Amino acid sequence: MVYKIFIKIIFFLFISLNSLSNILYDNKGLIITDIELNIYKDFYFNYHKSEISDANSLKDLVLIKNVIRDLKENNSDFITKIDNEITSQFGVDIHKNETILNFYRFSRIRDEFIYNYFRNELRVEEIENIFKNLNELNLPISDNNCLVINNMVDLKNNREFINNFYFNLKNNTNNYEVEINGLSFDVCIDKAQYFKIEQLIVSYIRSQTDKEFEYFVYEKIRN
Repeated sequence: MVYKIFIKIIFFLFISLNSLSNILYDNKGLIITDIELNIYKDFYFNYHKSEISDANSLKDLVLIKNVIRDLKENNSDFITKIDNEITSQFGVDIHKNETILNFYRFSRIRDEFIYNYFRNELRVEEIENIFKNLNELNLPISDNNCLVINNMVDLKNNREFINNFYFNLKNNTNNYEVEINGLSFDVCIDKAQYFKIEQLIVSYIRSQTDKEFEYFVYEKIRN
């Protein structure tokens, strides 16, 4: 809801100021104005909660526009797919401002590299290494379907739990189990705990796919 309101405000500002814009970049039919730059900077701050310089904003906009233009020309079905996803999440108003729409398009394209790695390349040994780098992974265990918690146990080095977590992760299930001292327990992972673990994995996959994504982006620029 916050993003939808922000998008509407940006759209009205864009309409009112568009006639006063100055061109900052003009190359091979790709034009970027100071209005687009300011919209991008404002939206970047709202999205990431951190500021971005004019130079980096312009660099981002050039990269984003080149990638989107190439995909429109050579893989329009993919752009249509992600546009439908974005519209479903944010509504049709998102299409009224190309700068914000392209921001989300580019983010979705980046996410595709993460999804692809997760689906096709992520191995259980990588999950094991992610957990090993934690100071601890204390999780509650229960012998009665998590109705009552028996104990908190550090499971970062527990191979059985790691295999079980990997299976659940890949199969979109949530049946977490572990055997301790010959007794079987449920591992009671709530939404907050799962989100923290998930973000660790996403961050790891992002780092693993950075070079591949950068190569993809700069290949689009050279084409």
